[in-house]
Amino acid sequence: MTLELAWIRTWVEVVDIGGFSRAAEAIHLSQPRVSAHIANLERALGCTLIERRVRPLTLTEEGRTLLPKARAVLAAADDLVDHSRPHEAISGSLRVASFASASAIFLPNVLASLRNAHPKLDIGVFDGDVGTIEAALGDRRVSVALRPLRPEPGNRALTFRPLWREPFLVLLPAGHPLLAEESIALHQLASHRMITIGDPLLESSLGHEAASALHTGYDAAIPAGTVSHQPTTLAAMVRAGLGVGVVNLLAVDMVRSDGVQSRPIRDLHQFRDVGVWWHPERPLGRASKVFLDAVISAPVPEGTTALAAPD
Repeated sequence: MTLELAWIRTWVEVVDIGGFSRAAEAIHLSQPRVSAHIANLERALGCTLIERRVRPLTLTEEGRTLLPKARAVLAAADDLVDHSRPHEAISGSLRVASFASASAIFLPNVLASLRNAHPKLDIGVFDGDVGTIEAALGDRRVSVALRPLRPEPGNRALTFRPLWREPFLVLLPAGHPLLAEESIALHQLASHRMITIGDPLLESSLGHEAASALHTGYDAAIPAGTVSHQPTTLAAMVRAGLGVGVVNLLAVDMVRSDGVQSRPIRDLHQFRDVGVWWHPERPLGRASKVFLDAVISAPVPEGTTALAAPD
């Protein structure tokens, strides 16, 4: 039996991306070539791996059984190549995902150090919210991502290494009476419209993290508010007097400071925890591993607390 590694890699790509045409685009093959690879693999293995008449893409029972073994084969092959050229410069393209404030405050120094060490490595950053980051990891548009730990991803196969913890702050427009306080109590926010980070298309009155934190720390009703994907938009709304912002520390650090000031929330004991995420069942290439190591070893942002790796 002749079994080519390219056939296995094509099959796993089709499974991970969820379709033949999208996989063909991702690995720069024609769709007939992708189909031929999988047909050759099925012929060599003597079984059908994919249900051709079912949508969305579905594996047969044999396919589900063999998929972890195929991933192990690819991982072993990649490790073999990596060990054969440990001192060779890393080149090519790597795509990672992140959320806006981490991209602005944390990633630039990480990317600068990687560029100095590996000048032929091109790294692109995809910014998004927790949902779009998870989707990008799921369909392999990115291999590694920075993402808050909450809300938990729907894809429970994803794993993470915790990085840092940052507090939530109140962002206030210039001249706001609460600026007379060095810190703000939760009950003082009860009469103010909130502006938080979130997805307005979900029809949520507050962003997930801020809502969870406020409801945990405060029994009274939380006023409705506005959500925005972007910290800069949130700050502009606060600056215009449309409400008070409840937002993570790094988001405050990345926005223009004119016309707004921040204060800590003194009786709120909830935080934003951030980690670096990847899919453990999918082999990480050398570039992904180098990026992952650089993120884990980098100093955490000022004002945050480093989180230890789980035992």
